Amino acid sequence: MKKRYLKWIITAAAVCVVGLALMGAAESRESGTVRKLLEKRSFIMENVLFGKITYEEGKEQLKKIEKDKLYSDDINALSEYRNTDLDKIERMDIIKLERKSNIYDRMTFYGKIKWTVSGMEGVYDETCEYHIGVDVDSGEYKLISFEIQDK
Repeated sequence: MKKRYLKWIITAAAVCVVGLALMGAAESRESGTVRKLLEKRSFIMENVLFGKITYEEGKEQLKKIEKDKLYSDDINALSEYRNTDLDKIERMDIIKLERKSNIYDRMTFYGKIKWTVSGMEGVYDETCEYHIGVDVDSGEYKLISFEIQDK
């Protein structure tokens, strides 16, 4: 009798562990996809701003990973700031990326990003927190917002 209860407890615990592992895998898949989108966005913006790719190429590449207001804002920013003396992003480290909500085909994430920047006064780090919006349509993820949080 005692062994039977022990087997049930072990079986229930194993089911819980497997369920949690599967939920964690799904969460990390979403976060991994959003992480890649953020890295691509940063790479494209940087390449346009420093003349490694043309404005038109950057515009087309951004269209693949962004939409709505974020896409419009980024296109406007690129046309406004290209060929200027901006500090160069040397590295983008996503310290934390956590899903906050999921409503229909929209998700929001909290992100904490450490930027390593090279400027006139040398290399420095800056860490910022962001609200990140993502649209999912037929399994395709696109960024729809990337806003710095007020401190």
